[in-house]
Amino acid sequence: MKKRYSLLVFILFNICLYAQLPNTDIWLLDIKTTNDSIILSNPVNITNRDGYDNQPAFSADGKYILYTSIRDSKQSDVFKYNLTTKSITQITNTPTSEYSPTFIPDEKKVSVVTVEQDSTQRVWSLPIDGGKSSVLIKNVDSVGYHTWLNNTALFMFLLPEPFKLYLVDRKTGTKIFINDSIGRCFKNYQEMLLYVKKSENNINKLWLYNLSGQKSWSTKTTIEGEDFTIINNDIMWTHDSKIYLSSIYNDNRKLLIDLANYNIKNITRISFDFLNDKIAIVAESKWR
Repeated sequence: MKKRYSLLVFILFNICLYAQLPNTDIWLLDIKTTNDSIILSNPVNITNRDGYDNQPAFSADGKYILYTSIRDSKQSDVFKYNLTTKSITQITNTPTSEYSPTFIPDEKKVSVVTVEQDSTQRVWSLPIDGGKSSVLIKNVDSVGYHTWLNNTALFMFLLPEPFKLYLVDRKTGTKIFINDSIGRCFKNYQEMLLYVKKSENNINKLWLYNLSGQKSWSTKTTIEGEDFTIINNDIMWTHDSKIYLSSIYNDNRKLLIDLANYNIKNITRISFDFLNDKIAIVAESKWR
């Protein structure tokens, strides 16, 4: 039964598979850091079209962004946005759907969650510049999201509810259970994993996982949502039209910007590019 849970149900904002896909765009904002503050400015819509564009990931060299886009309302592909030329290139063009492009450490490849034609959801790999893809971990199904610890170990969000977090060995497919009821966002932080454990009232607590001790514990930090990125020793997170900065280890928070004045709302994903001092966010687009 679990294979009938298409990835669209969970990744596309929990909407019905056959309902209209949400209109979302990817925006870039500049970051200016001073001694005691972070200033966000100059939001620019880099996709700006009627349709679904989501899950931006900056390349390690800061030259481009990979993201997921649905162009025919049937399946998704991976696209590349060049930060210098502002050009867009399609990377995959397959009968399957590819989501969550994620750079594999120390390799010229990216991993994606592929919704195969029988609805199996596994992690595949493909060359960054395009080419033939292949199954990366054959025996782990129902993958929603993933992030790499190194090029042999990765963390996976597995369906169905309550969503579970596992550490998976790439070579053997061995899984170590970490926690359940987790959010879709989890990041490597100082040789630990930072993730969100969700609550019914959407006041979600930040958790840490120590790989060497294989233990999880909660911090004092809470966020109203599940999407965040790490900047220095803090997290930048989103809620509705607002972007906040919080300490990882306490519940201090600061409102950085309210983008409602730019008609930007329902912000979800957020990604940080430390080379160019930019962030990418995903928000509901102006298209109706």
